[in-house]
Amino acid sequence: MKTIDPGQFRQVMGQYPTGVVVVCASVPGANPAALTIGSFSSVSLDPPLIAFYPDKSSSSWPQIREQKRFSVNVLSDDQEDLCRKFARKGVDKFDGVQWSPAESGSPLITGAAAWIDCELYDVQELGDHYLVVGRVVDMGSVPNQLPLLFFRGGYGKFSPSSLAVAEASLAGLLPAVDAVRPELEHVAQECDSECVLVARVHDEFVVLASAGTDTSPRLATRVGRRLPFVAPLGAPLAAWSTPTDADRWVQAGGRKDAETLENWRHELTAIRERGYVVGYGEKPYDTLETTISTRSVVRLDDDLADALIDVQESMLNPPEIRDDEHYDVRSLSVPIFANDGRVLQIGLYGLSTSMSGALLRDNIARLLAAGERCTRALGGTVPQRSASTHVTADEEVS
Repeated sequence: MKTIDPGQFRQVMGQYPTGVVVVCASVPGANPAALTIGSFSSVSLDPPLIAFYPDKSSSSWPQIREQKRFSVNVLSDDQEDLCRKFARKGVDKFDGVQWSPAESGSPLITGAAAWIDCELYDVQELGDHYLVVGRVVDMGSVPNQLPLLFFRGGYGKFSPSSLAVAEASLAGLLPAVDAVRPELEHVAQECDSECVLVARVHDEFVVLASAGTDTSPRLATRVGRRLPFVAPLGAPLAAWSTPTDADRWVQAGGRKDAETLENWRHELTAIRERGYVVGYGEKPYDTLETTISTRSVVRLDDDLADALIDVQESMLNPPEIRDDEHYDVRSLSVPIFANDGRVLQIGLYGLSTSMSGALLRDNIARLLAAGERCTRALGGTVPQRSASTHVTADEEVS
């Protein structure tokens, strides 16, 4: 067997970027123990397990092991100095560091991008390291906070121009993602916001890709997030579906009375005529975002149904856009059309919550133009904007 040189090993493995975590434990009668780790990963969803690999020579690991519980703090991209501090030996690593205790008592470092509170599950010896497995008891993350990266022996930041879904079940949509990705990046930069590509997959509304950054305090859009395809989610998709399917979309949102159904029919006609949807209002969207913020797959429960009804009310009563007035704009979306008849949707998020009518019109024009370019990239045709236009939005993924 060929002997692998340690220096070459480090150099080759340095081509694989990793995040940086600090594993911490509270020690009775002493300062908390901590060690910096680059080799960290998820292991299992059921039960929820994570793993990391401390060096056998670590003086901090025996202290952490003895406590049988620990926290994993994913350092953010502005915590490089903190990372170096925790990597030092023979010093009080928590001197001047702000932290708060988890319910278990383990330290949660202020400003970390994410934290995971664990109980010790298993320890195995592997070469000159230990394999440590922890069972997750609690966890959380900070909206829009990017992680610190370790790459080629140094620290850096992640600057995504765009992200695309990696789910195997959505592979049939990846050619469309690749085709429109440059346009997502362009319009996100042009409108200084986040641009998202979504599609209907069966009875779900799925985020396929995103570009740009939402600087608002809400949770960053999760690529791969699934929401139920019910009113008002995916209104541009519903507007170009069949009338029967559009009625089902309305009724699935919890409003089955004749008046609401007729109001939505009128609004979907208006959406087809103008070609876009604007989401207005702070309270309805804040409630919706809070409801879905901790879920990757969202089921239609009572909390979500209530939040959706509030958003429906604002969408069914849109204000007239006047250039000299200001509007609280939460989203702006348009449909795009593929050559196989499928309808997808691109949308802007993180727009100004006090936007002039003139700027809103400008952003609408930019997004409509981007939508037309996306449609051309997909080999599709933008249908004539009229009440009689219907294009299927419920094609299954092949």
